[in-house]
Amino acid sequence: MTVTWRERMVRRNPITSVINAVTGIVVGIIVLGIVLVWADGNRGNALVDWILDAASWLTTPFHDMFTPDDAELAILFNWGLAALVYWAIGSLLARVARGRDVV
Repeated sequence: MTVTWRERMVRRNPITSVINAVTGIVVGIIVLGIVLVWADGNRGNALVDWILDAASWLTTPFHDMFTPDDAELAILFNWGLAALVYWAIGSLLARVARGRDVV
């Protein structure tokens, strides 16, 4: 049975919305951090520095999982994996909060 867009909007759960928003912000900071590293963002800029510090902190458990010779490639692999894991966990939590089958 397919669910229409209107039915999905009526069943929207505020907890699910918060989970999705937090997940989006976390993943967005990490992805923006990756882009800033690859684009040689100016660490002298307060906003760039804050984003890179936040992304580094959020990805701490994933540091040095992959250790290629190129530091930028290591950031891409490690931080990219962190973004995927955060997105998967956030999606799973949102699905559970929504009350649907997890599988």
